[in-house]
Amino acid sequence: KNQLNLYKKVEQTMADSKNYSSWYITMDKNKGRAEVRKVSVSDRVEGIDVGWVGLNQLIKVERIVKGKKRNSIEQAYYISSKNSNALEYMKGIREHWAIENGLHYVKDVTHREDSSKICSGESPQNMSTIRNISLNIMRLNKYENIASATRLLANDIEKLKKIII
Repeated sequence: KNQLNLYKKVEQTMADSKNYSSWYITMDKNKGRAEVRKVSVSDRVEGIDVGWVGLNQLIKVERIVKGKKRNSIEQAYYISSKNSNALEYMKGIREHWAIENGLHYVKDVTHREDSSKICSGESPQNMSTIRNISLNIMRLNKYENIASATRLLANDIEKLKKIII
């Protein structure tokens, strides 16, 4: 909603299923919760600000999650310059979140990147690169739990040297 006018126009267009050119639904059960995802695509981009050059499609993602303790319904909207279908957008969005969960979550939680006090010059970028290299080395060596691998390797320089060389 950081682009409120765009958000309202996309939301209004996607509220009417007659505007959909394609849609796709998946249902998953994972970790004690059931999740339904519906991706809807619309080619109707009339009325959207002309500043969005190349805009071809609008995408709506609805997530309905039923958990043990909590249920939720979420809607997210996307815009795209591609001409694709709901299945392809579903795959792309899922891949994006797999990267988010697989990389950024580990960097934020395990390596506490968001709370780092390093903030001047090229230092934040350099530290991020070092963190990425360390994650890649651990994953290349089949460590699945990055937090425990970090503790193990940080306290055993000989083991660390073996996996780097």
